[in-house]
Amino acid sequence: MGGTTMSETTNQQTATSTPIPPTTGLNVVGRLALLTLLTFTLNACSDDDETIFVPSGAVYQSPGEHAAGVVTLELQTGADTRAVEVWYPAVPDSTAGREREEYFIRDFLPEAIDAILPADANPPFVTDAYRDVDPSRDGPFPLVIFAHGAASYRLQSTFLTAHLASWGFVVASVDYLERGLSAALGARPQDPLDDTDLTRRVVDLIESESASNDSPLAGLVDASAIGIVGHSAGGGTSIRFAGEPDVITYIPLSAGFSSDSTAELPGIPSMWITGDIDAVVEVERVESTFDRAEVPARLIVIENAGHLQPSDICEIGEAGGGVVQIALDAGLPVPENLQRLGTDGCQPEAVDSPFAWNVIRHYVTAQLRLSFGIDPRPVGLDGSIGDQFEGVTFRYEERTG
Repeated sequence: MGGTTMSETTNQQTATSTPIPPTTGLNVVGRLALLTLLTFTLNACSDDDETIFVPSGAVYQSPGEHAAGVVTLELQTGADTRAVEVWYPAVPDSTAGREREEYFIRDFLPEAIDAILPADANPPFVTDAYRDVDPSRDGPFPLVIFAHGAASYRLQSTFLTAHLASWGFVVASVDYLERGLSAALGARPQDPLDDTDLTRRVVDLIESESASNDSPLAGLVDASAIGIVGHSAGGGTSIRFAGEPDVITYIPLSAGFSSDSTAELPGIPSMWITGDIDAVVEVERVESTFDRAEVPARLIVIENAGHLQPSDICEIGEAGGGVVQIALDAGLPVPENLQRLGTDGCQPEAVDSPFAWNVIRHYVTAQLRLSFGIDPRPVGLDGSIGDQFEGVTFRYEERTG
């Protein structure tokens, strides 16, 4: 399996300042100011004698040079119409005077359940993306699939999907209706699909849209190689779909197999991110799966992070916790297993999600950029940069060939 290197990363700063909340975005001036502060290392590329600049440190926790645009497509699968959200690199100037996109988690509930919740219990989540703005013409850009978890929805991790678009990726996320929030509450699709089959159909849709001159994604996507990121049950999707020949890396978040599992893992690079207080998929399960992964494999364990830190959910609503917490606050009965799944990581002792998000943003972006060959060498893919993240402590482990 190769050698192992491990380092403990501990932020020496105390978390006394307030993190930038997910509803506070960067305007164009702020985005450019941040980019000018990034430290760049000059590297000579010996293959073609050209000089290129490669960023260094934990630079990918901040937004990239693009604005994040978002568009919603439809995918017909039998009798079911599924929404596919697509985030893409956009022209920063095209966002001037535009409001950032927001979503309402109640939009993903079955009508019968939505009808019994208080009418005023519908807090928005404001994302860092802008709807239908002009796409960048610096592409085509590589394709990344995001797979949501059980009892969840395609928009669950916009903190990450919009961020990846700012760094030059097109990110597509479909509603896996077979395991989504509506399915957990009794509303299942008429024509269920295997998750890998559905994921392939999403890739085909994005390729078709990119090839169409009438599409907002015209000429925007290079799907010759694919990365996939998945949370919880979506992490399982990422592992299974990573066996496809055009997938070059997979990144499970809060996901892993039981120690007695004999499931095969794909022979491509992977990154595993989890929290040490996750009570849904315990850290030991993730570690044991990481130990079996083909090299190179990387593991990040975030201290005091639970199952939902790699999602927007703990920041939705006054008390956080998303729709499950909204239902509990309204005095509605919620099954215990759904309570645990829908609130793990939102408890007071958990790290504030925006602190954890910066770690996840950086390492996922760095893994994808390296895998797609955008970065000629690893950037911030080690455990020495822990002091560059505010308010969070984590452990980094890497297994190399």
